[in-house]
Amino acid sequence: MDTLKKRKLGKTELMVTELGLGAMDTPQVPEGEETLQLALDSGINFIDTARIHQDSEYLIGKVIRERANKDFYISTKTMQNERDAAQHDVDRSLRILGTDHIDLYHLGDVKESNWTQVMSEGGALEGLKIAQIRGLVSYIGLSSHDLITVERAIRSQEFDAVMVEYSAFYKDSTDLLELAASLDVGIIVMRPLGGSGRTSSMRTAQQQNEKYSGITAEMLLKYVLSNPNISVAIPGARYPSRISENVTVASSYTMLEKAEKNRIEFLASQLF
Repeated sequence: MDTLKKRKLGKTELMVTELGLGAMDTPQVPEGEETLQLALDSGINFIDTARIHQDSEYLIGKVIRERANKDFYISTKTMQNERDAAQHDVDRSLRILGTDHIDLYHLGDVKESNWTQVMSEGGALEGLKIAQIRGLVSYIGLSSHDLITVERAIRSQEFDAVMVEYSAFYKDSTDLLELAASLDVGIIVMRPLGGSGRTSSMRTAQQQNEKYSGITAEMLLKYVLSNPNISVAIPGARYPSRISENVTVASSYTMLEKAEKNRIEFLASQLF
């Protein structure tokens, strides 16, 4: 089997597989542990979660203990705005995960409305920096669904990586991917297949009308991975079959030409 390619995560020392796993929904089904184990056995070395994702850190910690070592990178998030609360979240993550440090800790879901608070003295960023000084966190990131906030984060040079949505369905962040690459800020792509709700809707539409059958999850993943400015894409997965499908694509694809990207964008636009 072909191996997964790796890319450098911005200016960090982390070489991450360009296919990661967003583990938000993984614990929601009985097969969740099998799904995570298969992801790691398949060579995926970047697992993303958050304090707010119910049981996700717990499942990852369980797998770490069962494997007797942590041979992958963990990315998690705090939704807190203040320094002390963010530090408390780091400590809780460490206890639940059962590890002595976390590779990448994000300020999670930052918006314009709380940007000033998290960035100011006594804010959550200060809390993560203290955790970094204590050796508990290696690198600091930011995730956001707001493109203005993502751009501010990239330009601030305070963050080693940012997490942003990007897919054939959502191309608005394309220029920010280029900006991040130019400033050596790592890019983690969330919802690379459009998100679980959109993927389900796509399959339903395809079952009801053949004219929508031209686009597949395989094409969507190839589309994202063909952007040289991203570091890692983190499609979610509940079931092992989805891991197998994604790994097959990511380990064997070739970069898409512009014409093929345009075709996929057109097909995506017909669905949503």
